[in-house]
Amino acid sequence: AWREMAKQVAHEIKNPLTPMKLSIQHFQMRWDAMTGEEREAQFVSFSKNLVEQIDTLSAIASEFSSFAKLKDTNFTEVELMSLINSSVGVYDGTNDIEVSCDSDIDYKIIGDKDQILRVFNNLIKNAIQAIPKDREGLVKVSVLKEDDAILVSIKDNGNGISKENQDKIFVPNFTTKNSGMGLGLAMVQKIIENMNGEITFQTKLGVGTVFIIRFPLITG
Repeated sequence: AWREMAKQVAHEIKNPLTPMKLSIQHFQMRWDAMTGEEREAQFVSFSKNLVEQIDTLSAIASEFSSFAKLKDTNFTEVELMSLINSSVGVYDGTNDIEVSCDSDIDYKIIGDKDQILRVFNNLIKNAIQAIPKDREGLVKVSVLKEDDAILVSIKDNGNGISKENQDKIFVPNFTTKNSGMGLGLAMVQKIIENMNGEITFQTKLGVGTVFIIRFPLITG
């Protein structure tokens, strides 16, 4: 699995490197023939494109690094709602989309604080990105106690997930986006399973998707 992941990383890095090299070579060849104004305009365009490609490389490296470090956990008693509210507060209003939570009871669970926050950040960001720009967006986070577990649902009113993609949604390297390695939901699932939890989802095309996380509850 790690061999395949390494091959994917190499492929993803090579993609932006090729246009970066060609762009630099083309810029070098044209430099002497350009006037001062042309040089300035071309340099602005060239540097902007180069920064975008570097950002892509950085995102690939960060995503892979995060996935590789999942075993470096620090399990402690964590107040769940403080983490949810932290994530909701950051994303509320992003792209004019309302993100809210309907619970204020601070249930306690056992887990890695940073990794749990990463889970909520990832799921809320994905929910926001799933909503069409011409739709009034709403992401709703709900928290419910059920027997010996806490259920956290993150619901959006976005495009939904197509039937052919539903079985692949937690597979590493699978992504429906134009950038990134598709490790986000695979990482989310791994973090939750490491905490003896589980994640499922329900979706309807054109209506939206809800991801449901089940965390074991600390009693007493």
